Amino acid sequence: MNRYNLFTVMIFFGVSAWAQNTTIKNLNSPDFNKSIQNTKGTLLDVRTPNEFANSHIAHAGQLNYYAFDFEQKLLLLPKDQPVYLYCNTGYRSKRAAEILVKNGYTQVYHLEKGIMDWNLYNYPVVVEPNAEPDTDNRMEPDEFYALLNSEKPVFIDFYAPWCAPCRKMMPMMDSLKTEYKSKITIIKINADASKKLVKELQLGSVPYLALYNQGKKVFNHSGIITRKELEKLLKSY
Repeated sequence: MNRYNLFTVMIFFGVSAWAQNTTIKNLNSPDFNKSIQNTKGTLLDVRTPNEFANSHIAHAGQLNYYAFDFEQKLLLLPKDQPVYLYCNTGYRSKRAAEILVKNGYTQVYHLEKGIMDWNLYNYPVVVEPNAEPDTDNRMEPDEFYALLNSEKPVFIDFYAPWCAPCRKMMPMMDSLKTEYKSKITIIKINADASKKLVKELQLGSVPYLALYNQGKKVFNHSGIITRKELEKLLKSY
């Protein structure tokens, strides 16, 4: 092998090794919990201050993903120790993890499904004394099950105020609620304000949509959906 080919091979393996070392390590809740208990590093919650105050993992720092200087402050984290990131469902923390990896951080760990999944495992959280719980569109389990006994079909939209896909669909949901009000009961439920219900239903992400008919779930969907798809569903009932 000549020098040129040898040099090329060395570069290839060097770049491959670097790429492998800078891959985001996606962890489920049990593995994430084990890692932060047994390894020194920085645990960072990238949600808003209000979200953080209402429920966060012990010893976590907080940095608002939506702040204009988020990336600048994020890159002040030391590169010589692990960084553990989480948010509600994993969307914001994954974006933050990508920023770190892009800038040379090699020990980036990400709670893949966020603190919503963490709560399903009954892992402990901290609630600040000054927390102001979100009460908009809150629903308790007993109210929810009573609602399902309605004579009309019931369509449920589980959302969260911080959820971009949820906000994108809100005008559509409001429009459909008005259009179908005489035929179908359409209800918006704030997942952040309805933690007990969310935990009981084992919901790990939002938006989550469900249609009940005579008390039985006949449709469910996670993630964004088009108006055309929803209208087709609603018209069938």
